[in-house]
Amino acid sequence: MAIGKKYNALIVGDDIVVRNVHKKYLSKNGFEIQMAENGIQALEFFHAGNQFDLVIMDLDMPLMDGIQATKEIRSSGVRSLIIGMSSCTIESKIAEFMSAGLDDFYATPMNMAKIAAIVRRLG
Repeated sequence: MAIGKKYNALIVGDDIVVRNVHKKYLSKNGFEIQMAENGIQALEFFHAGNQFDLVIMDLDMPLMDGIQATKEIRSSGVRSLIIGMSSCTIESKIAEFMSAGLDDFYATPMNMAKIAAIVRRLG
């Protein structure tokens, strides 16, 4: 990460343990973090005018899943880097998630190598 550069991230997922793991890794790399439990809450952040450099989006969530949330975020013109994360290994489901507008997809769990790859993409 560039010295002095702060990034804003939105972590979206229904599992608080997973959200906190993602928060820990991103915070250690200088990210300011907001968290949402589902796609509806994620959309509320954007509708309120919040801007994020990065969105970590879970696939399976109640109320609104990551596929629908990503489609709606992209259709509103948001250009944030959106990374899908899930333990799902079904290729067709991952392909559907990617086609919703993800920039990339990583299998959980988060680790420092994945964080390093994300930070490089943010430049």
